[in-house]
Amino acid sequence: MKRILIVDDQPAFRRQLRQLLTRAGMVVVAEAADIPEAKEMVRRFHPDLAVVDIMLPGITGLEGVPQLMALRGSLEVVLVSAYRGFYRAAQEVGAKAFVCKGDLDLDTVRGWVCD
Repeated sequence: MKRILIVDDQPAFRRQLRQLLTRAGMVVVAEAADIPEAKEMVRRFHPDLAVVDIMLPGITGLEGVPQLMALRGSLEVVLVSAYRGFYRAAQEVGAKAFVCKGDLDLDTVRGWVCD
């Protein structure tokens, strides 16, 4: 069972994503509102997967992916955004995938377990 870290500055989105991931059979071990807090959560909880918003205050999700992956080499990262068009940028920073927030559904998150 994958252990998940959610990184998003919007508490309502974190809550909704937690519910979706839980329905998909995943365990959300931590949440963070920004990259510095996410780094602490990676150190403390050793997640398998981080779902990271691109538009974070301070250090963006794109900038933060390499930092998070450096802390835990096996960490997979899925970048999310309300805006489309970040597929190439996500790939360039080493993210497993990019998903538009509007496209998140049960089948999509279940795919993260199988990939």
